[in-house]
Amino acid sequence: MKDKKVLIIPCSGIGKSLGSVGRDATYEVIENLKPGKTDTVCLALLTLGDEEAKQKVTSNYCISLDGCPKKCAKKNIEALGKEPEKSYRIIDFFKDNPGKKPQGIVDIGEGGRALSKSIAKVISEDVDDLLENGRR
Repeated sequence: MKDKKVLIIPCSGIGKSLGSVGRDATYEVIENLKPGKTDTVCLALLTLGDEEAKQKVTSNYCISLDGCPKKCAKKNIEALGKEPEKSYRIIDFFKDNPGKKPQGIVDIGEGGRALSKSIAKVISEDVDDLLENGRR
């Protein structure tokens, strides 16, 4: 299982600041904190039933990152018969990150970027745990 990666799947959340924070955190992990160990798939491709996206999800560890209570990212992973190894809602990070709040949608601002980096740090630790121990 050394060739497994951790897929971080954020919600689409287009037009929503928490969706933008989730996507920012995802790319922070993939591009800066855990390059080569992580990847993502477009949630829309999962929704459409894209075979390559489905195969990536079913053959790798998955972390869902949802911006709202509908949990679309988590539900799309579950629709493939797979339970994400970790599942988060952006709103749940506010409690541990007082004052870190997105100021917009396109530009989440300084507070949003600070929140995103805090989320990325937690996910980065999850990546290490999953790749080292293979556990939930």
